[in-house]
Amino acid sequence: MSARVELNDWIDEVSIDNAMDVTANIAQWVRLSGTDDERRAFDYIAETLRGYGLRTTLHEPTCLVSLPLAASLTVNDVPYACITHAFSTATPEAGVAGELVYAAGGTEAELAGVGATGKIALTDGLASPGKAYAASKVGVRALICISGEQIHEMIVSPVWGSPTPETLEMLPTVPVVSVDADTGERLKQVLSDGRGRAQVRTEVDTRWRPIPVLIADLDVDGRDYVLFSGHVDSWHYGAMDNGSANATMVEVGRILAGRRDQLRRGLRLAFWSGHSHARYAGSTWFADAYWFELRERCVAHVNVDSTGGIGATDLTTANTMAETYELARSVIGRQTDQQLIYQRFGRAGDQSFWGIGLPAVFMSLSHQGQASGVAHDLVRLTGGTAARSGGLGWWWHTTEDTLDKISPEYLERDTKVYVEVVGLLTTSPALPIDVRATIVELQEALKEIEPLWGALPRGSADDEQGFDMLRAELTATLDAATRLQVRLDDPQLNADDAERVSRQVVNACKWLMPANYTSNGAFEHDLALGAVSLPALRPSAPLIGLSDDELWAASHKLRRALNAARFGVQQARSALESEG
Repeated sequence: MSARVELNDWIDEVSIDNAMDVTANIAQWVRLSGTDDERRAFDYIAETLRGYGLRTTLHEPTCLVSLPLAASLTVNDVPYACITHAFSTATPEAGVAGELVYAAGGTEAELAGVGATGKIALTDGLASPGKAYAASKVGVRALICISGEQIHEMIVSPVWGSPTPETLEMLPTVPVVSVDADTGERLKQVLSDGRGRAQVRTEVDTRWRPIPVLIADLDVDGRDYVLFSGHVDSWHYGAMDNGSANATMVEVGRILAGRRDQLRRGLRLAFWSGHSHARYAGSTWFADAYWFELRERCVAHVNVDSTGGIGATDLTTANTMAETYELARSVIGRQTDQQLIYQRFGRAGDQSFWGIGLPAVFMSLSHQGQASGVAHDLVRLTGGTAARSGGLGWWWHTTEDTLDKISPEYLERDTKVYVEVVGLLTTSPALPIDVRATIVELQEALKEIEPLWGALPRGSADDEQGFDMLRAELTATLDAATRLQVRLDDPQLNADDAERVSRQVVNACKWLMPANYTSNGAFEHDLALGAVSLPALRPSAPLIGLSDDELWAASHKLRRALNAARFGVQQARSALESEG
């Protein structure tokens, strides 16, 4: 085998006819998690991939799924159109009633500030886990969200995957409905004219049920492999979200299956249920069930969501990790002449593998060139910056996500990007993953975090909390990574040695990522409420105004978090300095 596989022929083999045909077949069904029509889509995908020579396995884990059924809203006895959401609380048949108050963005402080306890709160922006969590804490009777020009289907549980005994109590305890922008303005006018009394009724089917998880393997047995995943479940017909992305996965599988003799690593396609209606329960179950295999043999996680939308001209805001940014930047730049801006992942999109430490690249790849009605809220939820992205289109999570929202030209473009990214990860002797960038990101985050702890009481004269030691460990680990990269850049390094050194890099990433991306570490799943760098090292609340008891308690928590981060960095350096 040659040291490097040329991928231009792979990219040119993308068939937009095939991709559009697969999209159309999947988008004929409304694919609610755990339903018969969703299963028909899974069966179609499995049969198609088996025809290309992939081995398929269907799992059916039992997960907590929430399907919104019906909702109604009246204010001063006038009815208004609305929908409810996955994991909204179901009301009694007569609904719940109360005084209507306006609470701006719906944060806990804003809700408390307008006295929303026991009342029905009207808020701006998409229904979200953060809003539902805040409303539940404040004791709001019901929550109304002004969704935008269109009403968008959402899921409002902050619990990632199916709940555990510790997180069951964090499921929302408030009915949540959404209205469009015009209705929202009318309701604000009601309040400006005087008092409003609202009645909200919601019907939601939330229960444990089996959902499908489809795995399609190409030469995975006994080898390192790349995980390429996307969800099948949908809101309504979901042609873009996520039918076209499923087609992208099938097309990548088809092309790589025809060139399996050129692969240095295997490919595992994973099709999830429970994304939209169970807060990523399918991918979370798989991460838990196959934790050790993923940790040992998976070298990267590529995710795909909502490819090929009409108007999706912007490829500059796709999510990557620091270690995968250069891979994504180079491919997007080569194929589209666009400059990818570094964008950390948000806590969304089946990113269920951070505790395991899988280097990740992409969720949604292409976005609207012009800002849409959901741009700001949507991009914020997925980790982006609204000023730089137009979101996924006004039809996202609505009944209008149909086949006419797919651009064959853009679907072909997006699929070609994925073919090259997955192709590079499966064929390159030296994996295109740069752990140095991760270490630098941690160093920069540490500069931001340490001053936040300035109000802690002082208890010793030497390195009060351990920041100095962590800084020193990061410096030594960066030196080790730099030395290893010099070896990888050596044109005389043979392919087998490059592959072995790449494994050292990936192993280092797997130790660093839990510190960089998780609060709860390697074996738990954080809530769907944000994803900053080194989250466990950040104060849970500003220290100003805390009592001495609270400050001392915080200092002990920080010490443990610093120990965990330092241990991860030490293990990463050990991986980089290992010879096997």
